[in-house]
Amino acid sequence: MPDSPASPSPQGSPVRGGVRVHERGPHLRAFGAGIFLWENGLTVLRELGAADAVLADSHEAPGWQERDADGTQIGSRPLPLPNGLRMVTLTRQTLYSALLEQAKASGVQVRTRSRVVAAGPEGVLRTADGRAWPADLVVGADGIRSAVRESLGLTAEHGTFPIGLYRFLVPLDRAPGEHGPWRDYVNYWNTRLARRVLYVPCNSRDLYLLLSAEHTDPALRTPLDADVWCESFPVLRSVLADLPPRPRFDRYEIVRLRRWSTGRAAVLGDAAHAMPPTIGQGAGTAMINALNLARAVAAAAPGDIPAALHGWETAGRPVTEQTQQESLDALRGLFPRAGERRDEVWTEGTLNAARNVPTP
Repeated sequence: MPDSPASPSPQGSPVRGGVRVHERGPHLRAFGAGIFLWENGLTVLRELGAADAVLADSHEAPGWQERDADGTQIGSRPLPLPNGLRMVTLTRQTLYSALLEQAKASGVQVRTRSRVVAAGPEGVLRTADGRAWPADLVVGADGIRSAVRESLGLTAEHGTFPIGLYRFLVPLDRAPGEHGPWRDYVNYWNTRLARRVLYVPCNSRDLYLLLSAEHTDPALRTPLDADVWCESFPVLRSVLADLPPRPRFDRYEIVRLRRWSTGRAAVLGDAAHAMPPTIGQGAGTAMINALNLARAVAAAAPGDIPAALHGWETAGRPVTEQTQQESLDALRGLFPRAGERRDEVWTEGTLNAARNVPTP
């Protein structure tokens, strides 16, 4: 939640010529699961000087596979994709740590235990302790249930879909092998029960698992019953035999806004354009838009920030909305039918989103 104050406030101290991030928790942390980064996200990391740190603790699989609950292959794609289009996986903590290191090296200040409750178009951030933090620019990057977005009245649509999912990390050495599907990215499907396990190595130690089903499916009740999932996916018995009892639960959601900013306040990431994680583009889209926002504002005089924000949205919104639509299209056909092949995992629209690069 950056703010770059323009003048002292009687309640919130200014940060002259810099950036402050407000974090509601007692310390900086990342949600402990895995994440996909396509070429667009990797491009941003290279420009920020964080790519080497991320790639040193990530995984780039030789292929993507689709398999049924017994392990029979029903589809595959070699990686990287044509023309060197890359996709890597890593833990969110690895990405978070690399970005945080670059931010601190650039002089960004972080204020913990500072819960943001609202923002104003005049460029003021308000926190739960009653303080107001004036700024040249306020950016709300506070997630799907964004307090900043709601306080600015920007929401046009916030929809929730009837699929629930758990995401967490387990040790990679639970895998019964070290080659083939055990180092690829694999979607496992139980078409009879409409259940899914996404199997994603993140590095040499961590395996990211996503378990999903209809949100009313008893298999999603907590504490998670490992026996239910092992019976649904016998090929993954060693991986699923010991599940965290109450991991984080989410539903697939989408957020669309009337506009991304008002005055000198803007929203970013899931707060502005959340999408189902069906094509792995939530992070990459947010990173592209964040870098483009920084460039637009850096090139503007303080009095021209509203115009800079308008130009930023005009340039970035079409490809963002197309990426959201691709994620929705993938959601509609998420579960394969019995006997269906799944070799064409990604559409050309999905690949176009992955090829998106920052504004020069």
